[in-house]
Amino acid sequence: MNYAKIKNFKCFHEVEIPLNKLTVLAGANGNGKSTAIQSLLFLRKTIEHCSKWENGRFSYNELNGLNVELNGSYCLDLGNSDYVIPVDSNIRDLVILGLFDGENEFIVTYSTNTGQELWLTPKEVSNTYKDNPLCYQEFYYLNAERIGPRMSQSIKFYDYPNVGFKGEYTAQIIANLNWSFKPEDERVNKENLLGSRFEHYVNAWLEFILSGVSITSHFDDKTHTARIEVQNSYSKGSAVVPTNTGFGISYVLPIIVSGLIAKKNRFLIVENPEAHLHPSAQSKIGQFLATIANAGVNVVVETHSDHVINGIQIAVAEKKIGQENVSINFFQQDDKDAQPTVNTIGVKEKGELTSWPKGFFDQTQVDYSRLIQLRKNV
Repeated sequence: MNYAKIKNFKCFHEVEIPLNKLTVLAGANGNGKSTAIQSLLFLRKTIEHCSKWENGRFSYNELNGLNVELNGSYCLDLGNSDYVIPVDSNIRDLVILGLFDGENEFIVTYSTNTGQELWLTPKEVSNTYKDNPLCYQEFYYLNAERIGPRMSQSIKFYDYPNVGFKGEYTAQIIANLNWSFKPEDERVNKENLLGSRFEHYVNAWLEFILSGVSITSHFDDKTHTARIEVQNSYSKGSAVVPTNTGFGISYVLPIIVSGLIAKKNRFLIVENPEAHLHPSAQSKIGQFLATIANAGVNVVVETHSDHVINGIQIAVAEKKIGQENVSINFFQQDDKDAQPTVNTIGVKEKGELTSWPKGFFDQTQVDYSRLIQLRKNV
């Protein structure tokens, strides 16, 4: 089990957030879920920018005087160095972010300088966690605002296969890996597998999540673009361009591809996997992400969908992931509290949740109760 350490950053004065093999971040808007993710993203950016490259991984053990930008990388848009401090904090000059596993820790203390800078300056680093999931070259992050349907997508050089922060290179990755990559067996949906190309492995999960839908990928070295063509039950065997289909396909494809290619012990962070998906597909994307976490990837999911939670519960009940490997962090805010509280909920062997706090995906019951009361008053 890993833990994210956050001190004096945005809405948190000080908190430690558990990170399991599959971690779900849930809670109302503005209660700290995005802050938790941004702390990991900023720490990752710090590692990339300030580390040495040694023995196949980043090594950050001593300061080198470099600053770390607050905006741009990993879709971060944090403003200036004063904006990242809690508004009611008496400490205006430092931020502490880190990752630890109970025995080893990687902690960075930053200076906010004058408060007007577009960066933070690392002032102290403590690193006994040499093989933490942030130090590897491979790191996978999908922003909530992903790229919708496009006639074609750009291509780029990459150090390791990834679809980009918004899924903008999904078509290129599928085309590049079509003949050279096979996912590990535990990630393969054998029930729907119809071939041996990488796009067949993608389509097997796409069929599971969005029944009747499949894609083909194409790489054009003359125009330096890549594109996806889509088939569904209405296309009668003829491919159609993504712009003639819904947003759901374009939003879910980067998640499937990232899950299949992500290396073990690395982070895969996905914001709002339910976006533009029907409830049945939302449940199945939860089951897919549970499968990927069970294969050894550190999956962090931020969601507002009870259907995604349901899918994860089903995956536990079906033994697709062990109950001990799933944690749901429920972020709550009370007017009396100085910061949001983080209530960690587990999943039992048969898929039941270990607790159900007030406000945790209970709106359906609240609305039904209200409707019953209104009917009685008629």
